[in-house]
Amino acid sequence: MVRFSVVCPTYNRGPAIAATVESVLAQSLRDWELLVVSDASDDDTDEVVAGFARADDRVRLIRTHRHGHPSGPRNIGLAEARGAYVAYLDHDDRWAPEHLAVLARALEGEQLAATGATRVTAAGDVLHVTPPLTLCWHPELQVMNAIFQPSQIAHVAGLAESVGGWRTNETGLEDWDLWLRLTDAGVRCRTAAEPTVIELVDPSTRQSRVTARHGWEVARFPDGRAARAAYRALKDTRRVAAARTALETDLRAWYAALMESGLLVIPRGWRADAREVDRALREAVAAAPIGGRELWPDLAIVPREDHVALVHLISCVTQEHADRIGTLNRRIMRHQLELYADVLTC
Repeated sequence: MVRFSVVCPTYNRGPAIAATVESVLAQSLRDWELLVVSDASDDDTDEVVAGFARADDRVRLIRTHRHGHPSGPRNIGLAEARGAYVAYLDHDDRWAPEHLAVLARALEGEQLAATGATRVTAAGDVLHVTPPLTLCWHPELQVMNAIFQPSQIAHVAGLAESVGGWRTNETGLEDWDLWLRLTDAGVRCRTAAEPTVIELVDPSTRQSRVTARHGWEVARFPDGRAARAAYRALKDTRRVAAARTALETDLRAWYAALMESGLLVIPRGWRADAREVDRALREAVAAAPIGGRELWPDLAIVPREDHVALVHLISCVTQEHADRIGTLNRRIMRHQLELYADVLTC
């Protein structure tokens, strides 16, 4: 049995997939197999991968009928995987040479692990490096955020299948859907601070076109006129300072509670106690782009059968998940909701 099975779904990536495959070939941990699952590519993607497979029998090309979504190819890859662990790699991402070695250490005694990432443009310009704070893990954090992209994750063989595997949906975000189902099954995620994944941020990709289809209600109004007036009041950028203060107060209290619960996972490589987590959180809120052109850009007016609602839109797979986010927000964002109430009663 090999140590890692790497599952890489692809469609019409062409010669550019070579850099992705080469990043696996360059891994310092050599005990792996790479399963490139072609979703009926009709360009030269398969030919490029086949060339790597001829040169190194650890690389396997699996061609399948067209799914139009990466979940189907990922599930096919899982069925073919022979490794003790499964790692995922999107066809436009790359790994640093130590990626699998870092994951192997993080997976010791664990079922699920993730590393940090550097997000880059197609030209190679660095947009963002995941700070350690965003790699903290807790069941509530997983409800509220996707946290990880597939290329950052690895798990013990059979784990994804135990909760139903990868699901196909119209909204995308199938990764968040899987991580949440694993969390609900009692699986915790060990994280590592090292940014060993190079993730491409490309406006033309499916990920960049995800739209918010669900949400949770902030307030209800009898008609559209009242809702529009409230919407304009909440969007007023003169309240930026108050909004930032409320956000910081709520997040600091929430993270303090997560620390006290004993369930907050601190990424390996970040020696952080409660004071350091709080410092990093305050720094993150201070840098957050609050109130550029408008406050709360995800706020929308949504007509209902018997009322008009102000809704926080959320990019998630199901309304049930959005409802969970709303319930959690009502508990943890007390000061922000008080700010809402003050504005709406003016």
